[in-house]
Amino acid sequence: MLRMDDVERLRDRISEIDGGILRLVAERLEVARAIGKQKRAAGVPLRDYDMERRVLDRAADTAAGLDLPSDMARLLMQGLITASRAEQERLSYATYSGDAGHIAIVGGRGKMGRWLADFLQNQGHRVTVIDRGDGTPWETDAPIVLLATPPEAVPDLVDGFASALFSGVVCDISSLKGHLAEPIRRAVASGLAVTSIHPMFGPSTRTLSDKVVCVCDCGRPDATAKVVDLFAATAATLVPLSFEGHDRVIAHVLGMSHLINLLFAKVLAAGTERFGDLNRVGSTTFHAQVDTARTVLGEDPDLYFAIQRLNQFTPELYETVRREFDELATWVTTGDRDRFAEMMEVSRRWLMGS
Repeated sequence: MLRMDDVERLRDRISEIDGGILRLVAERLEVARAIGKQKRAAGVPLRDYDMERRVLDRAADTAAGLDLPSDMARLLMQGLITASRAEQERLSYATYSGDAGHIAIVGGRGKMGRWLADFLQNQGHRVTVIDRGDGTPWETDAPIVLLATPPEAVPDLVDGFASALFSGVVCDISSLKGHLAEPIRRAVASGLAVTSIHPMFGPSTRTLSDKVVCVCDCGRPDATAKVVDLFAATAATLVPLSFEGHDRVIAHVLGMSHLINLLFAKVLAAGTERFGDLNRVGSTTFHAQVDTARTVLGEDPDLYFAIQRLNQFTPELYETVRREFDELATWVTTGDRDRFAEMMEVSRRWLMGS
């Protein structure tokens, strides 16, 4: 017989345990902040991949000894590691390892332009925002200029800085690079110190823990080094990509990801079912896909359209998507279960990195 007073006592005990867990988490974060201060003083990078791996492995081993699922332990510790990195980054987010300088942001009133301005000002730099109607961009005396305009506007800006014989560093943050190849080639030939990055995150980002910045050197490593140095005190992961190979990677990482989510939402919106009716019985997969699609649909349609339209690899990607869909549909309609299962296994192994 269920006795509610016994249940309440057990619930009270769970509450006590939860409080103890949270106090230990707070203690762990305090130690992580102390480590962050030591790293900052020693000039050591905030992120240590080898140490993170050892922490996760240790958690899995400990869980096995306690008869707990190792994947649960890894998931829990990954959350704590992420929180610790964020705490360590906050200690250095408003500092800069070099001499704080003057940086101009063309397109600084756009969403990413404002993010860059806040980020750089927090580091201690003086930031000048240049936007439409603010004068000729290349007349700035800032030694570093970031181009945070829509991708279509970047070629003319690069040509303008090159023609004006601008003496500083010019860096675009465009989501696509192929349409910039010729202007940047001309700029480098003229002597312009030009480089290129691609922040793989949006303007809602608060810290750079677990965030990636792609770095595409354009033949001026001196310019690239100056821009990369702006992120040295953060936990961002800097990934070098060849300028020529950037768009092929982005066609899959952004282009296809956006396409699948847009198609998911488009098919549902074009149907006869109401969202509420589907959402009430939605599976875990459905709800996860809806959350991702909402994120995509909440972004700037002009930027997302440009990512599809300006990428020279989009036609190839679309053709691959059509081919793979047709093949998958054929297996289902003809009852070819073996090919379907083989596809799932091959795809699973690929996603596991094997």
